[in-house]
Amino acid sequence: MNFTTNTFFLFFIIVFFIYWLLRKTTAKNIVLLIASYIFYGWIHPWYAVLLGLSTFLDYGIALAIYRKKDDTKKLVGLSLFLNIGVLFFFKYFNFFKTPLIENLELLGIEAGYYFVSLVLPLGLSFFTLKKIGYIIDVSKGRLKPTKNFIVFNLFVAFFPQLAAGPIDKAQDLIPQFEASRKWKWDFLYLSWRLILMGVFKKVVIANSIGSFTSRLFGLDNLTGLLAIAAALGFTLQILADFSAYTDISRGISFLLGIRTSENFNSPYLSLTPSDFWDRWHITLSHWLRDYVFFPLRRAFLKKRDSLPFWIIQTLPPLITMLISGVWHGAGWTYILWGGGYGVLIVVYQLLGINKTKILRSRVQTLFAWLIMFSFIVFGWLVFRASSIEWVIDLFSHPFIGSQAQLTVAILGLVMVLFYSAPLMIKLGLDKYFSDDSFIHSVYYVVITVMIIVYINSVTPDFIYFQF
Repeated sequence: MNFTTNTFFLFFIIVFFIYWLLRKTTAKNIVLLIASYIFYGWIHPWYAVLLGLSTFLDYGIALAIYRKKDDTKKLVGLSLFLNIGVLFFFKYFNFFKTPLIENLELLGIEAGYYFVSLVLPLGLSFFTLKKIGYIIDVSKGRLKPTKNFIVFNLFVAFFPQLAAGPIDKAQDLIPQFEASRKWKWDFLYLSWRLILMGVFKKVVIANSIGSFTSRLFGLDNLTGLLAIAAALGFTLQILADFSAYTDISRGISFLLGIRTSENFNSPYLSLTPSDFWDRWHITLSHWLRDYVFFPLRRAFLKKRDSLPFWIIQTLPPLITMLISGVWHGAGWTYILWGGGYGVLIVVYQLLGINKTKILRSRVQTLFAWLIMFSFIVFGWLVFRASSIEWVIDLFSHPFIGSQAQLTVAILGLVMVLFYSAPLMIKLGLDKYFSDDSFIHSVYYVVITVMIIVYINSVTPDFIYFQF
């Protein structure tokens, strides 16, 4: 179900009233769990079976780790094998399918009939990371596993964040599911602005600019200026789309009495690559930091007597960001995108460029922002491209091209400025005016009118559903 459809609105209204009419915490949790599985299995019911089975296995493994300390490594290994194995199979099967078929056909085996395309189950990448983090925290003694299967199942399957995060830790979510919850009008106050902004960013900004950028990225003869327009368009689209999902997700969670994590903090104002990943998809960044970067760094530091210092400094961020790229999808563009950020982080570290030093001068700050924003835009160009060859081919085309191409490019740049203006205005309002100011009220009235004007019966899925 898509958050911005009438189907979901009706679904949530029913769940909301049943949920708050119940008094007991267990009953509330059962309603949320049933709702989560209906939400997940709405299009493909067997996805719910996959979710339930994998959740049950990790629930048992976590309890076994807690009881059998001597078998911790084996049990953690089993969980990682199952979780990563399922993720790899569904996410990367199609990536390896074509070369596998070609090699088998060289041997005289007609394999095409037996290999079909697999559809990635919604949210698989997100709830897999949740479960892996839970198992690792239990194995390290940072978390006592819950014996309540309903609570653990709800931690994994909680429908507002099941499809695309945020990737909250068990330490943050499970205590909330275990605690009693009573309706407070503060929940409505905390949620309505988030939901309104989320719907606005999805319906008005992301969908509008997305239709333009999709056409450009589908062409094979983009001029340099058209490529810039396409890259800037997607830069705006992916921020509006993904932050819209997070806003609506957090707003829905607030209405259910659950507080979830923020995922974005003005990422395009970043001054360094590390600063960007502290602001973009924050819960994924924290997951990678806690479960990949820190363990790698500790492992390399233990061997500092036998390894050069530059290896200790460079390999952890490089490997971490490569994993980030691979996590996003099966394709060389994702690997290049993730690896590119790893290289940038290393280069900035080796040059001693950090946010504290940059902020000492306004000129330095502006220059650093311009450079970093250029890296971000080019990164999204690579991320969205159909292939690396498509990106390389751009450099062989003229920068301006024909009058028609120039007109389309200028139109694209104007569209980017037009649709980014509401976000920049909101940023200024949040900085200089209180939340309950009159000008904020005017802003919300205006975006509500725009939603009514722009909304239609068909709304594309959120971009991060595919990851």
